[in-house]
Amino acid sequence: MADQVTIAKVYVEKAAYHFDKPFDYLVPEQLSATLQRGCRVVVPFGNGNRRRQGLVDGIDTVPAPEKALKPVLLQIDTEPVFSEEMFRLARFMVINTFCTFYDAVKTILPNGLNMNLSQEYRLTRIPEEDELSGFTFEERNLIAFLRKEKTDRELDEYLALQKSTGKHKLVDGLIAKGIVAVSDSAKQKVSDKNIALLRLSDEYLNGDWEGKLTPKQKEVVTFLEQNITADKKEVMYFCGVGEGVLRTLVQRQVCTYVQKMVYRIPDAGDGKAESLEQIALSPAQQEVFDGISALLREHKAQVALLHGVTGSGKTQVFIKLIEQVIKNGEQALMLVPEISLTPQMVGRFKALFGEQVAVMHSSLSLGERLDEFKRIRDGKASIVVGTRSAVFAPFQKIGIIIMDEEGEPSYKSEAAPRYHTREIAKFRCVEHQALLLLASATPSVESRYKAQEGVYRYFELKERYADADLPEVFLVDMKEEERQANVASLSGMLKKEIRKNLERGEQTILFINRRGYQTAMQCIDCGEAVKCPHCDAALTYHRDNGYMMCHYCGHSARPPKECPSCGGQHLKLTGLGTQKLQEELESLFPQARVLRMDTDTTYSRYAYGENFEAFGRREYDILLGTQMIAKGLDFPNVTLVGVLNADAGLYAPDYRSAERVFSLITQVVGRSGRAQKSGRAYIQTYLPEHPVISFAAQQDYESFFGDEIAARKILRYPPFCDVCTVSFSGTDPNAVAAAAKQFLRIMRRQAEGYTGKLSFQALGPMKAAMYKMGGKYREKIVIKCRCTSAFKQYLRHCLFAVSREKSFRRITVYADVNGDINS
Repeated sequence: MADQVTIAKVYVEKAAYHFDKPFDYLVPEQLSATLQRGCRVVVPFGNGNRRRQGLVDGIDTVPAPEKALKPVLLQIDTEPVFSEEMFRLARFMVINTFCTFYDAVKTILPNGLNMNLSQEYRLTRIPEEDELSGFTFEERNLIAFLRKEKTDRELDEYLALQKSTGKHKLVDGLIAKGIVAVSDSAKQKVSDKNIALLRLSDEYLNGDWEGKLTPKQKEVVTFLEQNITADKKEVMYFCGVGEGVLRTLVQRQVCTYVQKMVYRIPDAGDGKAESLEQIALSPAQQEVFDGISALLREHKAQVALLHGVTGSGKTQVFIKLIEQVIKNGEQALMLVPEISLTPQMVGRFKALFGEQVAVMHSSLSLGERLDEFKRIRDGKASIVVGTRSAVFAPFQKIGIIIMDEEGEPSYKSEAAPRYHTREIAKFRCVEHQALLLLASATPSVESRYKAQEGVYRYFELKERYADADLPEVFLVDMKEEERQANVASLSGMLKKEIRKNLERGEQTILFINRRGYQTAMQCIDCGEAVKCPHCDAALTYHRDNGYMMCHYCGHSARPPKECPSCGGQHLKLTGLGTQKLQEELESLFPQARVLRMDTDTTYSRYAYGENFEAFGRREYDILLGTQMIAKGLDFPNVTLVGVLNADAGLYAPDYRSAERVFSLITQVVGRSGRAQKSGRAYIQTYLPEHPVISFAAQQDYESFFGDEIAARKILRYPPFCDVCTVSFSGTDPNAVAAAAKQFLRIMRRQAEGYTGKLSFQALGPMKAAMYKMGGKYREKIVIKCRCTSAFKQYLRHCLFAVSREKSFRRITVYADVNGDINS
């Protein structure tokens, strides 16, 4: 019988797309008892045996292969960090988003678990004098350098100073001669947070300790006998002793310190002072709750859509549903689209459910995210509130997943893996036989169509909560304002209404989706805008720092004295941004307290919560901001909303442009009059007659949906088909164009030999709407298709073929299903 060996099948990070498979590695004897499926390891990979992280997909015992296998170098995890559900989810993402397996792994696990890999070099022996003649001058110097153990970074720095170009050859030569040994190590990027607790020593507890104690020392011992362990400060406070007494007890081996891990729990902010019993549902809310509650009791995977007008009290329904799920011993996920919506939601949920609530979003520190992940995994939390990444929360028994504002584009990832949160949520609901509840005042066209067709269960809240009325909405024709010689940012009517609100002590929200001072600098001589050198985008002037900035790649520069295109010296700033609007408001209303919120003012991780809490406490009269203030916020004293430049984005080259403009206007208008005071909204537009603007002003979602779904059916856009975009980018525009054409030829070739059912239409290649971004040129092929398993397999074969071709080595290629075709 052939010798048996233990092998690990390992998915390796940074593997090429066509090499994305588990590789066989030999499991050393010292790891055979502890290494399990789901553990991470360090392995040598490729011809250069570079150290890479990997995930063990399986362990097997097989006859020894003829060709020697590379060994697993290091086991990172003592226990599996990747569960069986996570494996199934990763495979789902690989199939549906065309990513590599380890890309999916890194997305599912929190960043705080990532490891820093390093190597350490040490001398195994020092050569005798007569041996040294057989070593080169560089080798002798290296031996002298390695008399103390060195890390790979220290070795790199040394060799750089020596101007040695043959690091691997030099070091490998000494390893081969048995002079140098190398060992691998992996350190977690974020360590656990521990506190030191004092307890009685084993010697004292076992009666092996002899000696006398002072009265103060006896006080400490008695306290620890009663409480077992305690924090140092607690012992000092309750026993009335100083730190010296504790130090002496430790030195005399009466006491000892033990380390205990504590969770870094994010600050929840202020929540409403209410209890679950105080939340009373209206008859309409109760009817919706009863219907969704009945679905929950069925304990099977299904999807429901809740369409509720702004201010209809959807959140109260969510809370009651989550309460029911928790009582059933299950867990709940509450997803919101923007970080800016999280503080208010978290504060309220923690006030109601206490420490059962965990938070997951990108503004948390790595340590906080890691600890929240562990709290969820360890069963210390049963409710998660968070943004897109929270859908991966490691729950064991999900009862409901709620996606608020489900049509928001931020639920779609723009980087690999390019998943949509809704699809991941559906997968998890199938795994847990749970309910997915989609909710919005402006549901996505696709979701509303599926509800219409009976695929989703449909529920509706048509009226605002507590008899509040929808705001009265007025359209302001900015063409007419200009005819009357008003060239200011604010119309006469809106200025008048802001002044009224200030006199009444009521608050105002002004929305403009442009940050910066002015949106462009234009040359009067040639008409060209001053553009970013790395992107096809006009630079925006920021008065706060005096720079022209690109909002795509981050490039900044001082305003030029002459036109970069024609050399002309007649340059003017045009357009309106949040900074300029703030300046105008402070000039018009010097008594007003103005709060501006955009990405320039919310760098701090606590800025969202602190600013919204201050506005809620009425420390400001006017809240001015971009999209982050448009949705989900609830301020009872806001009675006026102004929407500036409402038609921006209406004619963007994307089939979703009308839907996004309608949703944005409807949602921001809905921030007004949400309590006892009636609200009003003014929409400034150059296109008051446009049906999308008109429907948004009337808060008439059904009419908008009817028009939009008819147009999509004629033009063959989702939900009547899927749109898959294959994108190409690189620094050489000719190479990018050639790659796109070559991919089209590969598609034809693969289709000719394909035996499965295929039906699709490929459009392009064409330049992206922003052809140059971040110094890279971009082209795309847009494919209208049904994204069936047959099509996904076909496209995967095309991508495999591409990754093998040398002409694509400097070209980035990726596929995105139902993403933003304008990107």
